[in-house]
Amino acid sequence: MTNKITPKQKQILQYLYKYKFLDRKQIQQFLDHKYHKRINDWLKDLNQKEYINRIYSNKFGENTKPAIYYLALNGIRHLKEQNEYPIEILRKFYRLKDRSNDFIEKCILIAQMVLDLKTAADKSHDKKEESELSYLIATPVDLANPDYRFNFLTEYKVDLVVKRLKTKKSGKRTNSTYFLLTIIAPTLPRYSIRHQVKKFIELYNGYEWDDINETFPTIMVICPTIATMIYTKRMTRKLLEDEDNPKDLHIQFAMVEKVKEFGVTGDIWEK
Repeated sequence: MTNKITPKQKQILQYLYKYKFLDRKQIQQFLDHKYHKRINDWLKDLNQKEYINRIYSNKFGENTKPAIYYLALNGIRHLKEQNEYPIEILRKFYRLKDRSNDFIEKCILIAQMVLDLKTAADKSHDKKEESELSYLIATPVDLANPDYRFNFLTEYKVDLVVKRLKTKKSGKRTNSTYFLLTIIAPTLPRYSIRHQVKKFIELYNGYEWDDINETFPTIMVICPTIATMIYTKRMTRKLLEDEDNPKDLHIQFAMVEKVKEFGVTGDIWEK
């Protein structure tokens, strides 16, 4: 490949592999870079060299939103040459141009939640905080890798696996907690939502998670509308009653708009 790119531009390609779709602001946050003009220059160059594609609308009202980027042909070829990325996963990137707006929004939301966790970890380093936080995170691309330890969670429609490490600054004692996050699509029918919740209960009743941790993770369900959340909460409550309300199975709910406004670590979760 003759078109040379910088190390920072290579990082952008890696982030687009991990999250599939990212907007300009998110790319800047992941790179932890101060100057948006430099980011725009890198993105423009990658776009011109056909490493990435760009989604942007000039329509009134839409033109205030940052452009969204995803891997193009040369970007996929570049990652193939690294021999670090599963070919069966990279092949799926050729079809990203055909993905729906709902799918793109979901990818953007997943990336935003990861950035929320990064912000929370950074804030915890403040001397005023009693504990330091760090997060180990698996995205859908990670989960899709057949060799990955959490690959079995793809069957349960998990969108994000989060392991939170909380270390007391005084005693240096670290507690770890797992969270499994799933985002309900706006078009998902109710019987499919019910099936998804039943699958989480099936995971709880099974043995697959026992090899990961002795404590079952908190399930966090993100709903597209208030009507969906009301239905999902009521249905989940009934399913848990049928299971005699296990005390160590915790399922929480939040609205997409609340996650966007207050962040995934905000006081937005309902039982």
